[in-house]
Amino acid sequence: MLFLIFSLIVCTTTPTDIIEHLTESVFAPSNTPMRVTRTHLNPQEDEIFKEYIYKQGYKMRIDVDFGDSTITTFVYNGKRGFNRGGALSKIGSLEMVLFGRRCGYLGTMEKISFSSYEARDNLLATGRQGNKLYLDYRTYLPMRFEWMNKVVLFEEYKMIDGLGDIPSLIVESSIDGVDEIIRITDVDIHVIIPANFFSVPKQRWKEALE
Repeated sequence: MLFLIFSLIVCTTTPTDIIEHLTESVFAPSNTPMRVTRTHLNPQEDEIFKEYIYKQGYKMRIDVDFGDSTITTFVYNGKRGFNRGGALSKIGSLEMVLFGRRCGYLGTMEKISFSSYEARDNLLATGRQGNKLYLDYRTYLPMRFEWMNKVVLFEEYKMIDGLGDIPSLIVESSIDGVDEIIRITDVDIHVIIPANFFSVPKQRWKEALE
């Protein structure tokens, strides 16, 4: 009976269903202006840089703080997403917010099947290049991504108003061990956001890319 239930889930679940489910959560309007701090660490857990996700209503922006300089890497103006001045698809925008980069974790899903990972029942989304994305079958939340010698774990999901469930811990590894650790280290609400904060600075990005 249990296998039959999972078979029905797989048969009725598509990559589009998963993307739409995650998109609805991340692109839901926030009730208050907020800032989420995501800290990138090396394998020794020394800080590399901080990343700030700003959200107000439907609009979003990501700034990367290197200490001596800050760069805006992503803006969603309520209609479209932009990554360093280039237009992003909804999937690309979703990945930038959930995982801090345009990584192809979600965009490469093609086939959905039933699988088991760490003694847990889940969905397995596979792509042509052999990439594998394990998702919780109840929530559709990504748990593990595998491609060639790379493994990314998405753990400790946290519910944040306006962003839905977002992993507060991401661990990226290769055959040599852990490469990078990404943690959500702070969530501030009622932050003061300047006017035109979510406009796309096309000229600035254009100059930076030349």
